[in-house]
Amino acid sequence: MNAKKAKKLFKKYVNNECSSEELELLEGFLESFQNDGTSWSELSFDKELKEEVWSKINMRTNQRRPKKKYDKRFFFKYAAVIICIVGTVIIWETISKTEPALIIEDNPIVLKTGNNELKNIVLGGGETLRDSKGNIIASQHKNQMVYSGEPTSGKIVYNEILVPKGKTFQLILSDGSLVHLNSDSSLKYPVSFVQGEKRKVFLNGEAYFEVAKDAVHPFSVVSQGMDIEVLGTRFNVSCYSNTEAHTVLLEGSVAVSKQTSLGEVPDAHVIKPGQKATLDDDDAMIISEVNVDDYLGWRNGFLVFNNEAFENIVEKIERRYNVVVENDYKDLDSIEFRGTFENETIEDLLNTFKESAGFDYDIINNRIVIKKPE
Repeated sequence: MNAKKAKKLFKKYVNNECSSEELELLEGFLESFQNDGTSWSELSFDKELKEEVWSKINMRTNQRRPKKKYDKRFFFKYAAVIICIVGTVIIWETISKTEPALIIEDNPIVLKTGNNELKNIVLGGGETLRDSKGNIIASQHKNQMVYSGEPTSGKIVYNEILVPKGKTFQLILSDGSLVHLNSDSSLKYPVSFVQGEKRKVFLNGEAYFEVAKDAVHPFSVVSQGMDIEVLGTRFNVSCYSNTEAHTVLLEGSVAVSKQTSLGEVPDAHVIKPGQKATLDDDDAMIISEVNVDDYLGWRNGFLVFNNEAFENIVEKIERRYNVVVENDYKDLDSIEFRGTFENETIEDLLNTFKESAGFDYDIINNRIVIKKPE
């Protein structure tokens, strides 16, 4: 068992949540790291702290395992070992020290209707949208809004969904196409598509598309500096501001082109499944082979970094957790990391990076300030 697993077990231990098997596992792990030369004086802990730690450990152990007796020397030895292995005062942080808590705003998902009315969408709710005549045009099912309007020959009416940081949301457009929007993204789309015209939507941020096939009405995604033309396929588009816009194809084929001035004919690049089309800072289109899973983890709640620079990772963390990260340790910006996170709290994620990258951080309201270790 490594130190990370031991840390999780010890947190369960001080919270009185360990099973007897977990206690045996933790004790065996600590036995393997005992060092008779380790003393509290070397760890710079005063008597009051030692007595507090002993009191808590002794109390919890007697509750869990009343038939087995332990002396004070035994548990101080274990406590010292834990502190040395994990590299942080877990006992003190868990029992006596309260870290500043992040203040995270719960911003709503907002739907902007064709008449500029704003509606807050509650995840898991049951919102119903109606037109001016009272007809239902869309209804919410848990975390998905489903549009049911038939193709129209009249004037096109747009809705826009705005998803804040910290949340994701799904749409089923009136043609049956699925759109899964990532955090800090927005999509402008027709309530009903118009017969004889292209199906066109406008994206800011990131979204995954499963487009319903319709050879008569090609589907088009207009994003930041990039247009994507498709008949029926599955692909992911990312076009956050201040980042390189790109499209990753899972199935089918798409033609990707950079946006041009009115009257110019765009130079389209057709990509195949497993390829990525990137529009770089010089407006050049770059086609590369990629692992598509690295770009789709967010749909299943994963935060995936595949040899990404820390400055880009910071932006993903801000979107995922709806926080502000200020990096005052600029030497980290160009360092690349690889990893996958799922249900970790932001503190767990930061501590993982802290152990590998070597930085400190402070929490101030909803801000995380990363700084060079002293």
